[in-house]
Amino acid sequence: MRIDLHINQSLAPFDELVACAKRADDGRFDGLWVLDHLASLRPATSAAGSMLDPHVLLGAFASVTSRVRLGVLVNNVVNRPSAVIAGATATLDIASEGRAVLGLGAGAAPGSFFAAEHESLGIELDANLTKRQDRVIAVLDEIRALWSGGRDNNLRFPRPVHDVPTVIGVNSVRLAKLASAAGCGINVRADHPKMRDIVASANTNVGEDAASVWLPFNNALLEPHNPRIEELSSAGVTRIVLLVMSRDDIVSV
Repeated sequence: MRIDLHINQSLAPFDELVACAKRADDGRFDGLWVLDHLASLRPATSAAGSMLDPHVLLGAFASVTSRVRLGVLVNNVVNRPSAVIAGATATLDIASEGRAVLGLGAGAAPGSFFAAEHESLGIELDANLTKRQDRVIAVLDEIRALWSGGRDNNLRFPRPVHDVPTVIGVNSVRLAKLASAAGCGINVRADHPKMRDIVASANTNVGEDAASVWLPFNNALLEPHNPRIEELSSAGVTRIVLLVMSRDDIVSV
């Protein structure tokens, strides 16, 4: 079972985040992810750090690591146009010598907890779930076109140095099936009530990224033959992503 570390970059200052990335590269983890939010969702008075830009932060991680894969779990297609995601991810792939992973997600629904940052900035969110999901696939198609040279027209857009794997964050069987049909891996919350149905929709031809789940970081989950990991494996999960929940998690990795 592959195990990745997912860093909430608002939990600690920059130097602690970089040090955590170094330890992850030296340790048990196969991949390293960061969030795509415009602001910390914690009260400003309690945040230890700021919600740093994910792509700039991953560039810093690339400079101090040599092994772990790097990506944003997930790029919010509301926050960033497809060309911006494509260029940033291709640049990361160049900087890391082929270790980038593309993560994409539909973003929050209006009025939800995660919509607060957009509402603060006056960014309108689409209330139609189907449209939000379909936009993810449309953005994926545009990124692939940019990377294949299909939009060059005597220009030259950045392209990755290897075939970048794609993982789509999903919260429904419908989006899982769309992602799988597009040849992408899927990522879902481990305690999602339909987790098994969503994982069953994964495209097994994708390989180790076919069906990943995220759950809160716990050192016990890194122990051999952990019952929770074995349970998820038996459900068809191919990769575990552990999300740090506190500054203590970051400094203890």
